[in-house]
Amino acid sequence: MRKEIFAFAVLILCLFALHPTFGQSSNAGSVSGTVKDQSGAVLQSAQIVVQPGSATVISNAQGDFRIPNVTPGTYTVTVSVVGFANSVSTIIVHAGENTLANVTMNVNSTNQQVVVTANLEGDVAAINEQRTSENILNEMTAATIQSLPNQSVATVLGRMPGVTVQINEGEAQYVQIRGTEPRLSNTTLDGVSIPGPDPQVRQVDLWAIPGDLVGAVDINKTLSANQDGDAIGGSVNLHMRQATGSQPVLDLESLGGWNPIDTGQPWFRDDATVGKRFGAHQRFGAMLSYSYDLNDIGTDDMEPVPAINPLGGTAPYFNEVAIQEYFYNHTRWGFGGSLDYKISNNSDLFVHGLFTNFKDYGQKYTYDIVSATENPDGTSNDDGGIKYSTSVRRPQYQISDLILGGNQVFKHSYIKYVAAISHSREGGAAGNPGADFTPLNTDPSLPTNGLGSTCAYAPGPSIYRPQFPCAANDPIYNASQYALKDMNLTTGQSTQLNLQASGAMGINYHLGTHTSILEFGALIRNAHKGQYAFSPTYDSFASNATPPLLSQFTNNFTNPSFYGGSYKMGPVTSFDLITNWLAANPGALPLDEAATHLNSDPANYNLQERITAGYVMNSVDLGRFHLQTGLRIEATNEQNTGYLVIDDINGNYVSTDPVHGTGSYIDLLPSVQLRYNVDQNSDIRTVYGRGISRPNPYNLVPYKTLDESTTPNTENIGNPALVAEHAEDFDVLYERFLPSVGMIEAGYFYKYLTQPLFQTQSTVPNPFPNPITANVLLTQWVNGGHAYVQGVEFAYQQHLTFLPGVLAGARIDANVTYTQSRNYDLTGRSDSPALVGQAPFSFNITPTYQTKRAIVSLGISHDGPNIAAYQYQDGADGGIAGPSGDNYYFERTQVDAQASYYLGKGFTVTASGENMNNASLGFYNGSVNHMTQREYYKPIYYGGIRWSLKPEK
Repeated sequence: MRKEIFAFAVLILCLFALHPTFGQSSNAGSVSGTVKDQSGAVLQSAQIVVQPGSATVISNAQGDFRIPNVTPGTYTVTVSVVGFANSVSTIIVHAGENTLANVTMNVNSTNQQVVVTANLEGDVAAINEQRTSENILNEMTAATIQSLPNQSVATVLGRMPGVTVQINEGEAQYVQIRGTEPRLSNTTLDGVSIPGPDPQVRQVDLWAIPGDLVGAVDINKTLSANQDGDAIGGSVNLHMRQATGSQPVLDLESLGGWNPIDTGQPWFRDDATVGKRFGAHQRFGAMLSYSYDLNDIGTDDMEPVPAINPLGGTAPYFNEVAIQEYFYNHTRWGFGGSLDYKISNNSDLFVHGLFTNFKDYGQKYTYDIVSATENPDGTSNDDGGIKYSTSVRRPQYQISDLILGGNQVFKHSYIKYVAAISHSREGGAAGNPGADFTPLNTDPSLPTNGLGSTCAYAPGPSIYRPQFPCAANDPIYNASQYALKDMNLTTGQSTQLNLQASGAMGINYHLGTHTSILEFGALIRNAHKGQYAFSPTYDSFASNATPPLLSQFTNNFTNPSFYGGSYKMGPVTSFDLITNWLAANPGALPLDEAATHLNSDPANYNLQERITAGYVMNSVDLGRFHLQTGLRIEATNEQNTGYLVIDDINGNYVSTDPVHGTGSYIDLLPSVQLRYNVDQNSDIRTVYGRGISRPNPYNLVPYKTLDESTTPNTENIGNPALVAEHAEDFDVLYERFLPSVGMIEAGYFYKYLTQPLFQTQSTVPNPFPNPITANVLLTQWVNGGHAYVQGVEFAYQQHLTFLPGVLAGARIDANVTYTQSRNYDLTGRSDSPALVGQAPFSFNITPTYQTKRAIVSLGISHDGPNIAAYQYQDGADGGIAGPSGDNYYFERTQVDAQASYYLGKGFTVTASGENMNNASLGFYNGSVNHMTQREYYKPIYYGGIRWSLKPEK
């Protein structure tokens, strides 16, 4: 705490020492105004330059701008907006007075014959935001979001430059920015940090936020001193929709569709947005949005376990396979919006809010076949077998944020302030209730009682479909041959509550003849995160009880075309029937208190984290150069409580002991951003910054857990010795903004990471009693030595209005990213692999064609292969490309499309196709020959109608 006080005392002294009273005049005037287009719609992110003096400001979300501290005299005001002709006017500023300079922009001459659609307006806003931003920034507005199937914010981000996504259950869940894993990125709502609901990680489950709720999504790829420093990869910022004019906004949409996989699943979505500005002077604005969607997904999944071929050679071999049927019920809904009030032209107050709820419900049915091991002579050892298991999942993600703030502009300065409360929750976070069934004792002489002992691995029609044929008389799918072995149920939830307050002051001054701004501010955020979990386990039948058969719990579901007919899915169960049996027979399968402690206690923890930050930042215009320098100081205080579960050498439970930990450290985060205007339409940016990534809260807890839902099982161990990692970030970017609403970007980035955090996995004998699998994957987070990631990004976006005739309705949006990385000094290995999450090659191509009434868009997204988790260790059989190599995501390309047609009277019909090429999700170890998972979801097609209250065009 003394270090914090000393650091902030030094910062405050520096602020007072730098207080720029020079260059200011008590006789100064000011300039203010509003920028609109010919239809009266406001234009945000317009660049306003007043000369002489080179004062430059940017219009806000309501199109307003204000330039204080202007010496009396005659000035030229130049307003520029990409897609519009420049507006140049002359004004006279008088001492002590404000001069109005309202501007109406005209469409650029190359666009005169083009219909201004919502899609065009959205691109204008996004490009101008990127053009005027202090940071290297990419943005996508609501109009562009709605032009393609984008169910969640995660899907939206996956279409942006330098971003790859992690797919889970058929949907994007997390994003990876510039070759860095999700943990290295931050997510904010209008600049306020959003807490993640997942109990084990910091990053936000972005699939929980509907894409239609937000007004824009942007990625800050570099950071200024006035932004949170925990964004090595980048910072995702969600903008709530805001009312910008007196014209009322009312949009209603209803869509419905069908997913054909596994007997068919329904899909539908409803959205609504309403708002406007009120009053004679439009001082009060309100905008509210609502979204609800249901996406039921069925999945055919196959997860083999690769191994060294017992017959020798390098041919792929698998000793086990899990044949799994998944059903997911994804229900996502939420509402959000903003209220603001202009007290005067120099003062405003606002309230922004967001609430989302995502039910990730589902159920899984698994037949796990262990192959009969072959001898070198090709004969079988008859040690194969099979078991059946089922589980249900009930995670429910909830995110809520309420932000209150204001802005006040004075004669030579301004202040801004924010207070926020943010809450996240994941119900059902403790795990998935499940039940395991084992074969009856048909042949005690065999290790697995005989059932499935004839099943052995055989190469399939492709490396992605290995086979495990069984003898014709082996009744592996006879439900009367299995009996209930054990059950576990779960209750509990994880929560995080953030309380945040921040304030900043900016002072306008002149450095000689150059307009400058000195800004300083402070932030404090208290976070309380934790989990309470209870996982009752039932795993030992009473001596007088007879285990019930699988046939008692089966339902009528069948899937004769499972995995395209390559595998057979046997009878499946109703989990409700199993839990009903347990309730009706409480003494037959009694609660195992020791196992319950072993499964429950390690998952529980409490973390209290206080982030205190202060910064000083200066911006100055030096002719064609714009220079921003800053220093941010972040102090971190942590207190946590975890639970260390003690068991004996036989795996029997002994005790649970609370373990308390504390941590305190201070980080200095300097940044320098220099922008050089090559000409009116292009610039070059060079940036240096320092970022931080704190360990995930749960990884600091000395816990031990066993996950029996994976094959093989996974044992996770905490590491209280973890420390934060840092990165030195360097960027160079060339931007050219095209007059027909477009831009070209080309950039290079380099990030040098120290003590990077990474997750290790190694295969070890299962230490738990009565194991489901003989081995487990031991997983733990550790600090490395150092690492780097570098890459180049290219982006091209343009409305091709310069083309003749009907071709003028074409639009192209394309980006491609190449990255390369190395992680050094990893525990247990002498090589230097790529960073987790770093895909060498990714791209997005979105061609669009629009007319006055129709718009058709195609979205093609590709993510290259990337490491999901480290697990290779020096000396492992088969080498780094063998079955014990690192676990990778398969490369993945997905094709989506959407078409809409305006009928008139505000009605528009839409038709969409999602995952039209039936892209699969998969993992492999070392090389694609050693697949560990591959599943398909099939395309989803849907359509509907949208109605908007707007004038006919």
